Amino acid sequence: MPRHLSSCVSLAAVLVLGAVAGCRTTPSPADPGGPTQSGPERQPAVAQLVTASGQSAGRAELVQTPAGVEIAITVQGLTPGLHGFHIHAHGACAPGPDPATGQTVAFGAAGRHFDPGQSHNHGQPGQPAHQAHAGELPNITVGADGTGSLRYLNPNVTLSRGPDSAFGRALVVHQNPDDHATDPAGNSGARVLCGVIQAARPSAATARTTFDGASVFPEGIAIDQRTGDAYVGSTNDGNIWRLPAGANKAELFQAGGAVGRQAAFGMKVDVAGRLWVAGGPQGNVAVIDLNTGMTVADLKSPKDSHTFLNDLVLAPDNHVYVTDSFRPVLFRARQVMDGPPLLDPWLDLSTTPIRYQPNQINLNGIVASPDGRWLMVVQLITGQLWRIDIASKAVTPVAVDGGDLRYGDGLALRGANELYVVRNQANEVARLTLSDDWSRARVTQRIAEPGFNFPTTAAVGPRGLMVVNAQLDKVKQPPPLLPFDVLTIGWP
Repeated sequence: MPRHLSSCVSLAAVLVLGAVAGCRTTPSPADPGGPTQSGPERQPAVAQLVTASGQSAGRAELVQTPAGVEIAITVQGLTPGLHGFHIHAHGACAPGPDPATGQTVAFGAAGRHFDPGQSHNHGQPGQPAHQAHAGELPNITVGADGTGSLRYLNPNVTLSRGPDSAFGRALVVHQNPDDHATDPAGNSGARVLCGVIQAARPSAATARTTFDGASVFPEGIAIDQRTGDAYVGSTNDGNIWRLPAGANKAELFQAGGAVGRQAAFGMKVDVAGRLWVAGGPQGNVAVIDLNTGMTVADLKSPKDSHTFLNDLVLAPDNHVYVTDSFRPVLFRARQVMDGPPLLDPWLDLSTTPIRYQPNQINLNGIVASPDGRWLMVVQLITGQLWRIDIASKAVTPVAVDGGDLRYGDGLALRGANELYVVRNQANEVARLTLSDDWSRARVTQRIAEPGFNFPTTAAVGPRGLMVVNAQLDKVKQPPPLLPFDVLTIGWP
């Protein structure tokens, strides 16, 4: 996770400031009578192995021990003899390019062997991670009946969060023996079985939608209530992706760059079918007609090199409100675009109780009450929620019962009083119940879904909360875990 000077901040800041160092945070355990919490550190993992045609062909169970991760695997339907077996870098069991030849092969999407130590060397299982791939595993012996099993303790990986984590990656079984010497894969031949390492116990996630591409770095999400389709933007190039309702694969909707959008952060869809997109360091908000795919407006804030328009909300008063994470200003524009394409500096936050910290991510996510009375924003660096009275512009802190909300990135509102705070570095979504006047809030659940990977924003969908795994902590310290994805967390 990124750090600027001595403080941890969102990777949105890294995109501008170029911070390169890292730090790690661990959410405090749940109080016995308080919010519930779960995570990959608290449960074992499994990988259901399948053939290239999708038939079940085995299972692996993984358990964290003080000495490493113990892997117990059983396979079936293979030719008798020895078969190479590895942890691969990406959590995708789909066709893709072979790292050695570039040709499309079965399970090529799983990528190369997992090599967090950057050894770039195929070696013996158990060698130190700086000498050989951490994903090296012994050969599996398959008998005459086509079945085989193996139990092995890998000291170089964990199931906890961090660069050495095998969680979310893939186990791959090969056609031939591994000689544990020849780069890049020990001359072990074709990939015949594959399984993604996932939580052993039932997950809260009800669906997963993935993106093609190695540098998507998605961030914002919005749902078109007319169709149920979701839209996600790329921080890397400004591309806009459409996630058709019920689909498990995103499709490119509009390319960035050519329309003056170099990045895409917070976004919302209005009742007219227009997508409003915050442009981050560009200091603009783009408006896209979803019916035609054309950009119909480009609203600009006053020019300032130190700007980061991070998130926005479409309020019932027919205005869009936009947070700037670097400048202590809340911007506003009319949803009916009948004037100049400018964002109005509606509220000078320096005259309010909110204190911006220099070179940090300050105000980020924003929501509006259904009755149009209030806005609520989260200050990422402090975790403080703030209520803003739209009529009087009065700003008051929200009293939160139930623990830390630092690294609060995106906000999502369900109904009038159910608020979700996406905590990026904590890999958590906190569910809060708001008082009727929005002056107080209580954390009722902490969701640490094992599949979270630096989540940034969320949107309320018909099947659950759609959470974007941005992986912005991998912008300056690649590689990301492919494919990029959005998880839908079923409603409790």
